[in-house]
Amino acid sequence: MTLAEPFEYKPGLERVQGLCDILGSPEKSLKVIHVAGTNGKGSTACMIASILYKSGIRVGMYYSPALIDIRDHYMINGVLISEDDYRLYMDRVGHADDELFEASGLRASSFEKETALAFLYFAEKNCDVAVMECGMGGIDDATNIATDKLCCVITSISLDHMQYLGNTLPKIAQKKAGIITSGCPVVAFDSSPDTTDVIRKRCEETGSILHPVSLKDIKYYDRYPEGISVSYKEYADVDVALSGSFQAENAALALNAVSVLRDEQDYSCITDSAIRAGLLEVYWPFRFELICKDPLIYVDGAHNPDAARKLRETILNRLKDFAIILVMGVFYDKDHEEILKIMSDVSDTIITLTPPNKDRAYPAAKLAEDAKKYYKNVIVSDGMEDAYGAVIRACESSDMTAAVAFGSLSYLNLFKQCKESITY
Repeated sequence: MTLAEPFEYKPGLERVQGLCDILGSPEKSLKVIHVAGTNGKGSTACMIASILYKSGIRVGMYYSPALIDIRDHYMINGVLISEDDYRLYMDRVGHADDELFEASGLRASSFEKETALAFLYFAEKNCDVAVMECGMGGIDDATNIATDKLCCVITSISLDHMQYLGNTLPKIAQKKAGIITSGCPVVAFDSSPDTTDVIRKRCEETGSILHPVSLKDIKYYDRYPEGISVSYKEYADVDVALSGSFQAENAALALNAVSVLRDEQDYSCITDSAIRAGLLEVYWPFRFELICKDPLIYVDGAHNPDAARKLRETILNRLKDFAIILVMGVFYDKDHEEILKIMSDVSDTIITLTPPNKDRAYPAAKLAEDAKKYYKNVIVSDGMEDAYGAVIRACESSDMTAAVAFGSLSYLNLFKQCKESITY
């Protein structure tokens, strides 16, 4: 089962708060690690959750969008909510939404109902900690009704969703920094002076202590063909199962966050061995994930210019000896022209496809027309299997050819599944 609902954005907390009030205020019984940012939220949250699990903590994790199945917003100790529990909890949230409408005339959005379900599920399953990823922004995000925050984590901030969050980095940072609602520790990546100043000011307003993570303190090297090794402050040569240069930033954020929990929030169970085990065994799909070894095929959810720059850096470092075939599919509200331009440094061949969400998908033919400004060879695919088959054919000519499919997360799992359905 995959999500097929159209994109729906309703800022504000009134509806989700009303929904949770009807459900018995489950958000008030949870200790929350709240994660916001433009890129890296899911990876960072997953790393933190993995470390907590290895520390003996019962940890729930909520993220969006769903990557593979409609249920995979919700995990406890790395295990998805069961189909029976999902139906049960969704029914309860649906009934609560009906009550909300009868009482106030308000209807919760899909994301607000999903978030209410997460609070209710984690609370009733007795999670010690819930790692909650913002859907978009922060101050008006449904997850921001959490009341007991152990730590706020803000990943790198760049230009994305500008029609909702603002058209400058400080404006976007202000929205993201809105998750800082009380005097809890804040771990934030130092993306730029403009964004960090906004976060620092918000910390001062709420009596929170800021723990910035600076790029200059991070060192890493690739563990080809999968994973990286990261050194950050007192943590030397920590092996991380996730690939990509950008994961070094996310790992440093996770290391800083769990250190803060251990040192400032009395979580002495978070040992160095648990930290290393959590990062060594962490799994997060579609972030420079190797889905095929012969030929080499990676998938990555880079769908905005900043993520494209980080993907470009990773490809140039890890696959510098390979000829690269690119596959791209994006939503219409993304800066596809800039993304195409950035990625043209790594290849002169690109295959375009149309993502499955018809309400937001940018057509492959239009993307191909845009791509012709930057690429010598542009191939328009007729669906996922056609795109995957084109990759296989392009890689047949040389053992030193690799492919990277990137863009909107909505199509990457379908693309990955083509490996099992195509014979070559």
